Amino acid sequence: MHLSLALARRTALALALGASLLAGPARAWQYPLLPHVNGLSFFPETPNTASHVEAQLSAYYLHECWQLVDTLLVDSAHVRVTVRRTIPCSDSLTGWVQTFDLGTFAAGMHDLTVHCTVIEPGQPNAEEEITVPFEVVPAPMPPPPGPPPPPYTLPLLEIVAVPDALPGAPVTLMLDGFKPFTCTSIHDERVQGQEAVYATFDHVPSCADTTIRWHRNFAMGTFAEGDYPIAIHLLVNDADSSYEVTSSAVAHVHGSAPPPPPIDSSTAGMSSSHPNPFRDQNSFSVSLDQAQAVDVAVFDLLGRRVTTIHHGVLPQGTSSLAWNGRRQDGSRAPGGIYFYRVTLQDRVIHRQVVLLGTP
Repeated sequence: MHLSLALARRTALALALGASLLAGPARAWQYPLLPHVNGLSFFPETPNTASHVEAQLSAYYLHECWQLVDTLLVDSAHVRVTVRRTIPCSDSLTGWVQTFDLGTFAAGMHDLTVHCTVIEPGQPNAEEEITVPFEVVPAPMPPPPGPPPPPYTLPLLEIVAVPDALPGAPVTLMLDGFKPFTCTSIHDERVQGQEAVYATFDHVPSCADTTIRWHRNFAMGTFAEGDYPIAIHLLVNDADSSYEVTSSAVAHVHGSAPPPPPIDSSTAGMSSSHPNPFRDQNSFSVSLDQAQAVDVAVFDLLGRRVTTIHHGVLPQGTSSLAWNGRRQDGSRAPGGIYFYRVTLQDRVIHRQVVLLGTP
């Protein structure tokens, strides 16, 4: 009785998902595709008549262990996968990715049927299936040659943090970022009237220190109770040009604060990200009870590092971070599922994020 009910629910969910996808071509961010297959992406993102069309199936399972045990490309319109639950499960996150070369197509609408066989110990095999329409467009004309894209540059100011303080206790502003030049002289660092900080970054022809990161603490003095804005002015001087990077922070100075709410162990250390899915920028924060070395990176479903968002010490308190959907070399990553991985001293935290493909 219970098995029949479970199979009926799975069948109903698969039919509902199939009906929702019949309205138009599949997109990489329509998840889940099937109960045990999360995503389907086409490569290129807009299939055309000049190239082979590849279909990539992917899945991830939080606090469950599943493995891909068999795949089959039946023909250009049918693919099959078989997944099996493994017990016991010691991993907090498992997943798989499988790519099928469907060949070339004429321009127009086509269908791809995805069939998944689900094997669970002690239960009859479950069958999940969905037919997804996708459109193949005529091969685009080559664009006329144009200027190369501007080089991707690391941000001068990446992290701004001001730990909360009690009235009469010293307040410290912490800044962290990337040097604008291989050889950079940082000077003229000063605090002006507890309301603004300044620093100048000059290009120098040679140096002994070629590290790319910089970090500075500014002693802001003591404050009475209240919230105090702090303006940040960073002047960058090259041989023939100058520009200024500005930002701001707020010093929160209060005599007492209500105890923080209990922290769910599943979200401790890292907030959820927003917006999710996203196209241009996805923001999140990392909260620490003490300053420590942290590695924050983006990984794809194959476990490859896409880019490093931060590697180094983060201060006590909450630091805001973001990903702009680009690889380490500055090129845009393709649409699909990615994972943030935050490596702390005592734990590793994963969060899923969905990057939308280019419109």
